[in-house]
Amino acid sequence: MLSAPTESVSVFDAPVVVVGAGVAGLVSAHLLAEAGADVVVIEKLPMVGGLARSFVYDKQFVFDCGPHRFDTSNEHVKTYLDRLLGDNGTFFPRKSEVYFKGQYYGWPIKPQNLLQLPRDVAARAFLDLTLNGFKHYGEMSFEDYILRQYGPTLYEHFFLGYTHKFLGVHPRDTHSDWAKVGINRAILDDQAQMQNLAQLLKSTLLQFDKKSQHFLYPTQGMHQAWTSLAAQIRGLGGRIITGQGARLEGQNGHVDAVWAGDERFKPSAVVWTAPITLACQQLQLPVPRLDYLGLLLFNVMVAEDCPRDYQWCYYGAADLLINRVSIPRFFSPATAPTGMTGYCCEVSCMEGDQRWLEGERLTDWVLDDLLKVGLVPNRHRVQDVRVERVGDSYPIYRTGYPGQLDSARRSLAAFHNLHLAGRTGLFWYNNMDHSIENAMQLTTRLLRESGVPEAPQASLAAGA
Repeated sequence: MLSAPTESVSVFDAPVVVVGAGVAGLVSAHLLAEAGADVVVIEKLPMVGGLARSFVYDKQFVFDCGPHRFDTSNEHVKTYLDRLLGDNGTFFPRKSEVYFKGQYYGWPIKPQNLLQLPRDVAARAFLDLTLNGFKHYGEMSFEDYILRQYGPTLYEHFFLGYTHKFLGVHPRDTHSDWAKVGINRAILDDQAQMQNLAQLLKSTLLQFDKKSQHFLYPTQGMHQAWTSLAAQIRGLGGRIITGQGARLEGQNGHVDAVWAGDERFKPSAVVWTAPITLACQQLQLPVPRLDYLGLLLFNVMVAEDCPRDYQWCYYGAADLLINRVSIPRFFSPATAPTGMTGYCCEVSCMEGDQRWLEGERLTDWVLDDLLKVGLVPNRHRVQDVRVERVGDSYPIYRTGYPGQLDSARRSLAAFHNLHLAGRTGLFWYNNMDHSIENAMQLTTRLLRESGVPEAPQASLAAGA
């Protein structure tokens, strides 16, 4: 369990204001509060957790914002999670899939899946392996990267459609960074990286004797971790203000005030995990051309055992509205009643577009998709569907994003007491483990700069 509060003297001359109660914001606030800082967290949503929050219906079904889980390959992050969760976590073996031409394939691909591929697709993919070394591709776009690493056949069948459908941006207009980090996020296994067809074949053959990868998940859902962490922050004297957006005031290289509604805070430091574009706007700096993808979540509750046992699956077919489906009960059985199944169906959009505004009208389409892919036997088994909107869920890496991001970071760096963190604050496609590590590194630096000789919990990731 987390350590009990101890008496300490504040190491800052004014509160540290953390904007955003997502993973990076909560962990930063917790570590700073443990070191004695006066901490105020401001969250615009009525609940904590940010992009890792949960939705709980009738105290029976729990849905996260997609398939969230802890990898724990970083020992420092694992140590922190041990403190956070204690015995309230469960390890489970990974099982994820991809739906292709009416069939389910294990992902990452396994030897038996090669036999499932249509013969013409398999033949052309292996021909690409032979010929791709003689071809030349560019360096900038997602399309260039995938063609160079995987060949035209796998690009066309597995990457083109899903990426275009998910982002709403053609792969030739998407930066190659999206391919590099996106594939790693999907695979999450350093032993099975598939950088080209030769490595794909090699890693596939190695799967014969490979043990399943295991993830850590809070027993009652992700919200269990964040409500516990919020309670610890409050127990250490910190404040968490929910349901209020934050507003910055600053000039001459210093953030002078952070507003939460009508309440004004004069901060010693600001940890900003909200969108980087919003920080630029509030500080009257040039706003970069950087976009965030939104998500509609259709949380479907079915009075039926699930016919498949994957934790999540990718659906790239153009005739399906859904992009990905996750099944919380295969993260933890406590997230659904016995004999029932919850499906979290993701549909991408842009905040404020027609999908975002009229998402409920798409419910029938989503249910048709679940019937089509064999997850639901008939509509009579569907008990309820809740539609949730998740804004600023993914940074969109267009081909010109690095210059825009660099310009924004340089402008904001002029404010010496403003520190960017987390997925939206850094415009960084990361996972929860990365956000925890980012928070550890940031708080270690802040505490060192404040003159604290030792900050053992915060210095874990930095190796101090």
